Amino acid sequence: MIGRGEDVDELVAQLRAGVHRILAAPRRTGKSTVCRAAIARLADGGAYTVSLSLFELTSTVSLAERMAQLTLANRGPLARLVERVRAGGEVVLKGAALTLSVKATAELGEGVEVALRPGSAASDPHAALLRSLGMLERIADLDSRPLVLFIDELQEIADGDYGDGHRILKELREILASSPHVTCLFAGSVEHLMRGLFTNRQRALYGFGGFHDLTPITEPEWTDGLAARFAEDHTHVDADALERVVALGRGHPRCTMLIAQQAHVAIVEQGSHHVDLSAAERGYRGALAAERARHADGLLDVRRLSPGALRVLTNLAHETPPYRNLEAKAARRALDALATAGIVNRGTGRGEWTITDPLFIDYLSVTLPHP
Repeated sequence: MIGRGEDVDELVAQLRAGVHRILAAPRRTGKSTVCRAAIARLADGGAYTVSLSLFELTSTVSLAERMAQLTLANRGPLARLVERVRAGGEVVLKGAALTLSVKATAELGEGVEVALRPGSAASDPHAALLRSLGMLERIADLDSRPLVLFIDELQEIADGDYGDGHRILKELREILASSPHVTCLFAGSVEHLMRGLFTNRQRALYGFGGFHDLTPITEPEWTDGLAARFAEDHTHVDADALERVVALGRGHPRCTMLIAQQAHVAIVEQGSHHVDLSAAERGYRGALAAERARHADGLLDVRRLSPGALRVLTNLAHETPPYRNLEAKAARRALDALATAGIVNRGTGRGEWTITDPLFIDYLSVTLPHP
């Protein structure tokens, strides 16, 4: 990582002290990387860890199974059995495996069944999820280990794919609040939804943990970090080229790294190990080309969102007020839809909104006519 060391240090310190933390930031800004780095350090320090992404798990059954499996995987012998199950579906438990399963069930409860018998959760997905949640505290208490639960893209639970989102979040809080050995790290890429989950008094998770805001990566951190990355391939990069890459990336982690990567590709194709200003510009053009298909799909999604969404996005891409040429209510609905889709993010000032991806801005400014 570049420039995120303090974020990782702070998260590790808070989680190690048993303080629940929430991290809300737009997609592709490094939040998941920071969280995973913190979780890895805690695991190295002896904590049990369970890491889940609700972008990867799309049903209550898959969530319950994965949570139970990763909980059991904190124990060496059970980890090997879990890997067999995940690799090949249901395993016929016999001999030592059967003995291990029976012993684990007696100690940890029916969540073991959810982990080791894929498909068993389908008969009652909600009950299976509760069993998996309950097993977190059981294994941590029994083994006298702190356990850190990391759930990425938590806001997806509220969308309904997992059943009654309000009910699940309510029971999630009830179980975790009575789990003294379990500390939670929640992350999400739709900031207004995440803040609503934890700051709205009507929501089940109100006040359950404090927010951690990612610190901006400074220009010196970018230049030093990128120079070190290039040096790993024995590549020299000019100071003005570094400054150009950082300026074109506009502080966005993924965009900056992609431009730097494409600049490196450009010189490798020429058999060179020297990044100059021309290579930096080629890197920028290469990044735009690499993202063109994704940007085209994103624009198509915007056209499907809601009336006014395309107009709002056009305004923002050309640095004009989002409400321009739109009725106020229609503009607000469009902004909410764009924010929920992770395309725009609310700024710090009143009525301030920004497009989250700088390269998408550049694509839109060329593709969409000025309003």
